[in-house]
Amino acid sequence: MTVVIQTHDPEISAEVEPLLSYTVSTTPSPLKASPENPQVPEEIGEVVISVARQSGTPADVEWIRVKVPAGAMAPDLATDLSKISPRISLTGWSVRLDAAAKEFVCTPGGSHAPIGPDTGFTIQLSDIPIGRKVGTAPVTVTERSRTGNSAFQDRLTVFNLGKFPADFYLRNFLCEPSIINNGGDVKLTWERSANATYELLYGDIDRDVTNRTSLDIEGIKSDTTFYIRATTGDPTNPVVRIISAQVTVLKPDLEIGNLTVHGAVQMMQNTNLATPPQHWKTYETTAPSDGFLFVTCPLGTVDVNVDQFSASLGSERQTATLAAPKGATIRVRWIGDTGSIRFQSYCFGDTPMPAWNRID
Repeated sequence: MTVVIQTHDPEISAEVEPLLSYTVSTTPSPLKASPENPQVPEEIGEVVISVARQSGTPADVEWIRVKVPAGAMAPDLATDLSKISPRISLTGWSVRLDAAAKEFVCTPGGSHAPIGPDTGFTIQLSDIPIGRKVGTAPVTVTERSRTGNSAFQDRLTVFNLGKFPADFYLRNFLCEPSIINNGGDVKLTWERSANATYELLYGDIDRDVTNRTSLDIEGIKSDTTFYIRATTGDPTNPVVRIISAQVTVLKPDLEIGNLTVHGAVQMMQNTNLATPPQHWKTYETTAPSDGFLFVTCPLGTVDVNVDQFSASLGSERQTATLAAPKGATIRVRWIGDTGSIRFQSYCFGDTPMPAWNRID
């Protein structure tokens, strides 16, 4: 299936967003521009628009119009709309060409018809004589729809369909192996033509791979989708094709916004901290990563401070658990001349706790 960019007019308010959802596929994938020589017959293509109602509440639809740009320029998808064979799969609906508006108009048998979540259908445009200029053509789908007793409104969705050079290809994008251990390596391979520029995209990486057909990626720590983006044609109206490959990482590193846990959480990394010499009165170190500090004081009395968190341990309270954010200063001060203390840190990172520094 062709990767098709779906856009909405930013000036359209949320109240007139489409009530139906649309996806587009093409045959061939991608579409090929026809030869520029007008004496040579055009390339033939097909566009299939799949339509569905995602909400459980049906939408009433008066009509759906598909505007297909036609002509001899790069943004024109077809050379002649009258040669296109339109079809809609909905029973009781019909589709016709409005030549003046360059639109295919789909209408129900009555004034309007309900489209519910179980009424998926397709609008098929076959035998399309593809335009002779390489470029991107905007195909606009407009539905006139409503929910409940609200007023009918026009709601637009735009798909940008590329017409590629006849000898263009980008295919067989593979990631091997597709499942790796945390920190493992993969090899990416693909096939491509020479008449385009190519970029590899993943995470925040954007790498030029125009002169390559393979690349080794090392040290992958989380599930990753790799994309290859091909760009060709006139810079004023380029065509873009994107294909993807994925790798799954066992026990991946995670970077998230918020986390709510309803079950148990276990931190496998922990580091025991050696007790400093007892003749030290005050000493400190720094938390290397976010975590918790568990302190045991079986003898004597001490004050433990972790930035704004503090605890006094002695005969009545012999243990304490303190949050230890990354970079926090951990300071311990004996009260009295004798005692013993034991630390255990539970860190989210894998960096060991630094050595203690004597203060006095």
